[in-house]
Amino acid sequence: MATETLIAVDEQGSLCQRCKLLFSRDGFSQLLSTNTFRHSKLATFPDRPDCRFCSYLWNEDFIGGSINVLTTRRLRDLIYPTSGKIKPEKQHELAACWVVITRPIRNQYIMGISGAVASLEPLTINTDLIQVQGVDRIFIAIESDGGRTKWQAFRPLRLVVSKDSPLASFTNFRPIEWDGLTRRWTDDIKSMLEHCRTSHPQCQPSGPTPLPSRLLQIRGSKKAFPEVRLVDTRKGFGKELYAALSYCWGGPQPLELTKDNLDVLLNNDLDSVSLPQTIKDAILVTQSLGLSYLWIDALCIIQNDPEDKKKEISQMCTIYQNSFVTIAAAISTSVHESFLNNAATFNTRHATCTVPFTDSCEDGCDLKSLNSITISPVHAHKTDVFPLNKRGWTFQEALLPPRLLVFGDLEPFIRCRTKNVMKKSWSSIDYELSAVYPRRIIDSIASRQAHEDGLFVDTKGGDLDNIWREIVEQYTLRQLGYYTDRPVAISGVVDFLSSTFQDKCHFGVWESSPITGLLWKTMPLDERRSIIGLPTWSWMSITGSVDLDCVVYFDKPEALVEWDTNSSHSRLLVSCHVLKGEGVFTRTGKTGPKVLIECWSDFSEGSAEYHFLPEEQSSFLVLARETNGRFLALVAACQGDNVYHRCGLAELNIPSNWQLGLRNQIVLV
Repeated sequence: MATETLIAVDEQGSLCQRCKLLFSRDGFSQLLSTNTFRHSKLATFPDRPDCRFCSYLWNEDFIGGSINVLTTRRLRDLIYPTSGKIKPEKQHELAACWVVITRPIRNQYIMGISGAVASLEPLTINTDLIQVQGVDRIFIAIESDGGRTKWQAFRPLRLVVSKDSPLASFTNFRPIEWDGLTRRWTDDIKSMLEHCRTSHPQCQPSGPTPLPSRLLQIRGSKKAFPEVRLVDTRKGFGKELYAALSYCWGGPQPLELTKDNLDVLLNNDLDSVSLPQTIKDAILVTQSLGLSYLWIDALCIIQNDPEDKKKEISQMCTIYQNSFVTIAAAISTSVHESFLNNAATFNTRHATCTVPFTDSCEDGCDLKSLNSITISPVHAHKTDVFPLNKRGWTFQEALLPPRLLVFGDLEPFIRCRTKNVMKKSWSSIDYELSAVYPRRIIDSIASRQAHEDGLFVDTKGGDLDNIWREIVEQYTLRQLGYYTDRPVAISGVVDFLSSTFQDKCHFGVWESSPITGLLWKTMPLDERRSIIGLPTWSWMSITGSVDLDCVVYFDKPEALVEWDTNSSHSRLLVSCHVLKGEGVFTRTGKTGPKVLIECWSDFSEGSAEYHFLPEEQSSFLVLARETNGRFLALVAACQGDNVYHRCGLAELNIPSNWQLGLRNQIVLV
């Protein structure tokens, strides 16, 4: 039990006696043997403001979310809630309970009072980095005298020490140590890449790896910067390893390959002074990894030659898939910015606490010679805010490569087809809890063999519909410098899926499932515009984000959809029930069941392209039945001669006594 003697604060060590015992060899031995350390009653924590760890638990928002009491973000909120949602009797009950420190089982997160366990770290941690079986993390929980859990923090606190500390034998977690492209960092990155190349079956090349038409050749030099020259690989080159670069252009490029300078760049070294900083950084990274070739779109595609651009863009899938590694300049907003030297600092929203650690809890030890240990909350790093993850062209550049070397704001890390994250050492950064790219959508799902081999794969469904749904939703959230690039900037992904699933895609809709491909709807947006030259039934034909969640509720088709092959697949032949707008809009529920449940226009209301009015000119093309018995239909306008163009999507509650009659065959353009 906690007594006055036990909870007294040791002034020299800034810890109360219970914390002093906890952060000692004796306390860690107790955690290792029993996984539990009872600290003291929750009501006593305000009495120890000078104890560093007690004050930290009491005052700091270290939890970032919890179970049971959802508004609680620190221990004091359990007794003095800011929202007033905890009843007074509950507050008194919690105040009399114990604050318990627990050590979770390695590689497992305890989820909730029920004790359900989930394993997350194998996704983000290279298991080869596990050096010790000590006390890596601690959970904070509240228990009754009888041991019944009343409350528990959702996330653990991590114990962090430097690799040179004597305490490294207790914990694997290390501080963030990114200090630029040093020899030590280079060696560690090369080691991780080699481990991926030799140990990850999903990351191996599936066949011959032809080189891109052009590459930048990097040669050593006595100068500070290497010699770089453009080479045509179609002239006598064999099999070579190369890197590719994924970056934000940020506007017109100061140096790009054109018909005018092609011969000059092929026969002369690039002037390092004229190279923008992102390109310079990429060249230095490529050289440091021991690679001699680098592919950069601005310098390897003739930018003012439409035929060359068309040819090279059609090879994007192969170029990124066959790269040994793709360097992702994640934090640079333009080609002029450095991704190796950034001024970003660790997010300090959740505070850390550093405490002394003793060999024994006995009094009289020499505190000056003690080592310290830092208690850090999990930092769920939001890499989706990186500039690179907001651009349309970089979407496929993140999904297609076997390995992506990401230079973010905190430290470089590797994403591959097997691991969500490979990083230099364990730290308080948790990438798994963020919406990060790539999510291995393509490779994990398409590699069905991975399931049979017992490999973990990060998927939301193993069929093409589910893959495509997530890809379209993520891709359409991104920005493009030219909105007409929307069909082109995802062509590499389409090529990969076409080969993997032996299917064909026309304007974003797959031949194997044309109806589900038409069930897209727009998200609210102040202004949308249509893209000239694309069929209205394609989500590629408009700007802005697109939602395909209707696919989740798809039950069975109510129409037959085929392509008119004489029209370059831009016209659809649809056999379906066609409902006139007057009949649908007049049934509002006053004289019978409401027919029109919800409607989504493809365009911003009030714009010149808004087609829902007048009602008598609109038609509803019934395509599918939902799992709830309702129907999904395209809202369309007739252009004459049985030809329609799409205006939106609607959910209908068609009464069973409606005589729908025979299906009509219409043309959708």
